[in-house]
Amino acid sequence: MNKISYYLVLIVGILTCLQFVPHAFMGMPSVLEHIRKGEINGDAAQGMPMIWLYSSVMMLLSGIWLLYLAKPIRNADHAARMQGLFLSIGLLVFGFGCSYIARDLFNHLFFFTVEGIMLLLAVTVFYKSANHES
Repeated sequence: MNKISYYLVLIVGILTCLQFVPHAFMGMPSVLEHIRKGEINGDAAQGMPMIWLYSSVMMLLSGIWLLYLAKPIRNADHAARMQGLFLSIGLLVFGFGCSYIARDLFNHLFFFTVEGIMLLLAVTVFYKSANHES
């Protein structure tokens, strides 16, 4: 049984679901304010709210999906492990990509990198396959 992996996946899932709240309910009004001020204009004025809505929904869905994957990962399900691996890679690419764009490793989106590392550890270092269970 992969107890450490289970708890890491649960923690990342819960945190990702919780991050949806400020992203959707505080971030979207900020985007709309920038559009109102004319700081975002043209095609981007219509696209930005759509992108923000999509990213908010996908953040929530990613967190929910991790919550569903936690138990199968605990039970050494290979398909769940691979899904967790892909989600961790996505979080890491996003986190490091934001650090590159911001030219600052510890920017305000660095927490996604931390979540990606936690998830990667859950499906690699702390993961025990069914063949290695005693």
